Amino acid sequence: MEEHLIKSDWICSYLQEDDIFSKAKNAELARLLPYVAIKSFTTGQTIYTQGQHAQFLYMVITGEVKLFSEISSMTITSKGKIGLESCSELPRYVTCATVLTDATVLMIPRDKIDALKISREIKGDFILSLLENFTGNNVALENENNKKVDVTTDKKKSKDKNKVPLNKAIGWICVIIFSPLALWLSYKHGLDLNAIFFIGIFTATVLMWIFKLVDEFVPGLFAILAFLCIGVADTDVVLSGFISDGFFLAMSVLGLGTVIVISGLSYRVILILILKLPKTQSVLNLILTFTGIVLTPIIPTANGRIALLSPFLKDIIETCKLTPGKNAASRLAFSTFSGTTLLSGMFITSKSVNFVVLGMMPMQVQEEFQWLSWLVASIVTGVVLLVIVYVATYLMYRNKEAIQVSSDQIRVQLRLLGPLSLQEWSAIVGVLFFVLGILTYSLHKIQPPWIGLSILYGLLLFGCLKKDDFREKVDWPFLIYLASVVGIIQTMKSVGLDTLIAKHLSVLIPYMHYNFGVFVLILAGIMFVMRIAMPINAAIVLVAAVFMPLADVAGLNAWLVGFIILVLGEMWVFPYQCSYYMQFQDMTLTEKIYEEKSFLRLNMLVNVIKLVAIYAAVPYWKMRGIL
Repeated sequence: MEEHLIKSDWICSYLQEDDIFSKAKNAELARLLPYVAIKSFTTGQTIYTQGQHAQFLYMVITGEVKLFSEISSMTITSKGKIGLESCSELPRYVTCATVLTDATVLMIPRDKIDALKISREIKGDFILSLLENFTGNNVALENENNKKVDVTTDKKKSKDKNKVPLNKAIGWICVIIFSPLALWLSYKHGLDLNAIFFIGIFTATVLMWIFKLVDEFVPGLFAILAFLCIGVADTDVVLSGFISDGFFLAMSVLGLGTVIVISGLSYRVILILILKLPKTQSVLNLILTFTGIVLTPIIPTANGRIALLSPFLKDIIETCKLTPGKNAASRLAFSTFSGTTLLSGMFITSKSVNFVVLGMMPMQVQEEFQWLSWLVASIVTGVVLLVIVYVATYLMYRNKEAIQVSSDQIRVQLRLLGPLSLQEWSAIVGVLFFVLGILTYSLHKIQPPWIGLSILYGLLLFGCLKKDDFREKVDWPFLIYLASVVGIIQTMKSVGLDTLIAKHLSVLIPYMHYNFGVFVLILAGIMFVMRIAMPINAAIVLVAAVFMPLADVAGLNAWLVGFIILVLGEMWVFPYQCSYYMQFQDMTLTEKIYEEKSFLRLNMLVNVIKLVAIYAAVPYWKMRGIL
C-alpha cells in the first residue's frame, strides 16, 4: 500500500465540508492539516481489528468498508467514518474493519485530535457517530472490560504511588534534621530571636526546593505562612511580594502572552516566518535566539520574555514536525531560553535589578554608564558569550532530523486561518502598546508594571481575554512562587541578616586590589555558593552591596564590579535556583518538548562560558580604560 499526502487544499475543502469537522475553528483545522494523510486499501484487507489500539480516525473517501463485531455488522461508504473510538475515551477499537471494495480513506492521528481544542458539541457529535456504528450494549460491555483493566491498572498505580521515592525520603529527613540544627547553631551564635526563626524556616524551605519535595511554589507559601504565624516580621514586609512591581508586571505579561497564544497569532507568525525564510534548523535557531535578544532590552523581566517566546517554540516544533524530546527540538528549546536570558547583564533595561546595581555606583559612574555606554562597555562579553554558546548548543545537539514542511501546505494553512481576527489584533495592539510604553518611559514616567497592567485591564474589559482563560491559562503557581521569594528577601533584610552576611564577606575585599583574575574567580565562587540558597536578585543585591562601595578603595571601576556581579549572578545549576527556568519548564517540559538532562548539562557549561567571556573582555576593558 502506498501512503501519501493528498493535496493540502483538497484536504482542507474535504474537512470543511464534513458534517463534524466543519464545526471546528479554521485555526484548529490549520493545525490539524499537516497530519492528515491518505491511505488506500484493497478488497478483503483489514484496516484494524477488535482490541487493537485506537490510533487513527478514518474518513472513507471512496469504496466500502465492513464494520462488524460479535453482535453487529454494518457497511460504511463514502463520507462515513470508522475508528471513532480514537475520538473518545475508549483506548481500543471495539469492532473489526474490513474492506469490501477497494477503498481510499483519510487517516487522522488520535493524538492530533486530542490536541484540538474542540468544543463539547463536536465531541458529542463524535460520540453520537460512534453510537450509530455500534450498539449501546456493545459499547457498555467494552467499557466494563476497560474498567476491569483500568481497575487493575489503577491498583498497580496506587501501589506505586504509595511508595515514597528514596530522594524524597532523604529530603524530608534532611528537613527534619537540619532545620532544628540551623535554629540551634543560630542560637549558639547569639543571633536575634527573629533571625533565628528566619534561618530555621529558610533552611526547611531551601531543602524542600533542593529535593523537590513538593511543587515549587509550596515551600515559598510555607515560608510566608511560618513568618506570619511566628511574627518574624511585619505583615506588610512578609507579603510585600504580592504588591511588588515584579508581581504585577509578570501577571500582565503572562495575560498578554495568553491572548497571543489563544488568538492563534503566534501560530500565524511562525507560519509566515517558516514560509519566507530558508527551512533549516540553523535558521530556526537563529530566529528564536535573535527574537529573544531583541526582546531583552524591551521587556524588563526574563519571566516576561520567556512567557512571550515559549508559545512560538511549541508552534515551531509542531509545524516543522520535529520530534519532541529529540536533539532538534532540544536545540530549539535551548536557543529560545538562551536568547531571552543570556544578555540580561548587557542591557541596563533588561532587568529591574540592573537599575538597583546602577544605583549603588558613585554618581559619576552612573552618569558615565547610561543605556548605550553600558551596552558598548559590555559588548565583547556579550558577543563572546553568544558565539561560544551557539557553537556549544550546535555540538551538543547535532542531528540529522529533517524539517518536514511544505510551502504549499503552509500557504493553505495561512489561507485557512483567514484575515486577522479581533483577538489577534488585540494581541498585536497590546504588544505594540507595551513596547512603546517602555521605550517612551522617559517622557511619561509611567512604570512598566502599570503599563502592563493597563494592557491587561483593556484585554479583560473588551473581552479579548475571557475569565476562564485568565483563570486557567495564566501560571498562577509561578506568580505565587515569585511573590513569596520577594517576601522572603524582604523578611531577611528586616531581621538584619543581609548586614551580617555582608560583614563576613567583606574580609575577601583585599583580593580586589591585588589580582583581578583571582578576584573574578573568588567572586564566582561566592556567587555560586550564595545562589544555592538565595534567589538571583537577592544574591546580586547582597553581593553588590558588599563589593560596590569598596571598589574605589580597591582601585576598580564600580561599573566593572557591578557588571561582573550581574553576569555571575545568573549562574544556576538546579532548577529551583532560577525562577524563569522553572517558568520555561512549566510552559514546555510538561509536553516533553526537550530533553532536560542534556539541557541542564549544557546550562552548567554555560556557567563556565560566562567566566570565559568575562576574561576574554579584559583586554578590551584595559584598552578603554575601564580596567
